[in-house]
Amino acid sequence: MENQQFATVEAWQKYAVNRRGEYEVLKQPLYDYQAYAQAGQTSLTFFTIPNGQSGKTLADTNMEGAGILPNPKKFLVRGIEIQFFPGVFPSQVAIAPGAGSIDNFVNDVWEVFSATAWLELYIGSKAYVQAPLNMFPCANRLDGWAGMSDATTAAAALFNRTSYAASGGTPFGMDPPLILEPTQNFRVTLNWPTAVGISAAGRIGVHLKGLLYRQSQ
Repeated sequence: MENQQFATVEAWQKYAVNRRGEYEVLKQPLYDYQAYAQAGQTSLTFFTIPNGQSGKTLADTNMEGAGILPNPKKFLVRGIEIQFFPGVFPSQVAIAPGAGSIDNFVNDVWEVFSATAWLELYIGSKAYVQAPLNMFPCANRLDGWAGMSDATTAAAALFNRTSYAASGGTPFGMDPPLILEPTQNFRVTLNWPTAVGISAAGRIGVHLKGLLYRQSQ
């Protein structure tokens, strides 16, 4: 039986993309990525460099303005997430049994999300969120896993190890949510008391999860 919500032309209208003078609402995050230096840094600022500037593409950010949403767009912030990609692969190969080895992938995640680091969300001239980085896990990530295999050579018995880690826990939800008005300046900063070095330069991003309001076509 045909679903009744699509039974009339009027019912279809709320899904139309062409509604002159009206707003449409999309589930669309705002996101911004940049490099995390191997030597570390004491602060990183997000959402201030738009797509198309300083080499940024849609792989890095979907911001259209420098720290603002163009008029007449609005955004309802319902959550904040941080995603970090270490600059090393999770697999380590050909390790002799008993030999000392370092899980750089896991250690780098630990260093970046240490309890001494914090996030701040500024809207206008005021901070609306201030909390440790480990409170902002990313829901969309590779799940944790580990594997091991071994092989014997003429020189020694070797094994391959794979280790993966990501910041985990309940995603940070805004309660109540906040509205970013058109042309209202905002930014997110990640802060460390001292520069936290990692084994190789990585990539870190901030997602503002929520709803985008824009005029229909």
